[in-house]
Amino acid sequence: MLSALLVRTTLAGMAKQRTTKKRPGHPPTGIRPGEKVSEYERVTLRLPPRLRQRLAAAAGALNQPQWRVMIDALEAYLGDGKPLAGDERRVVKAVLQLQQKRSE
Repeated sequence: MLSALLVRTTLAGMAKQRTTKKRPGHPPTGIRPGEKVSEYERVTLRLPPRLRQRLAAAAGALNQPQWRVMIDALEAYLGDGKPLAGDERRVVKAVLQLQQKRSE
């Protein structure tokens, strides 16, 4: 009797664990909730090496993907967004300097 109760309790616990399993991979993200980056139009852009390094440094320092840094920069340039704060600029410059020292 006791073993039957333990089996039912164990099976019930196992069923609950299976329903809470996370999906693999990154969750879909976009600028607004519910949007997916994969649904955005694609743009190809050629950048000089120095600017490409600055983009990578900014993305790393701000802990954001490069596409998000580009969108924020374009919005700031067009007057619809806010530019980087002074402390954010200093962090980006510090990361860029570290990257340059590593490549020497």
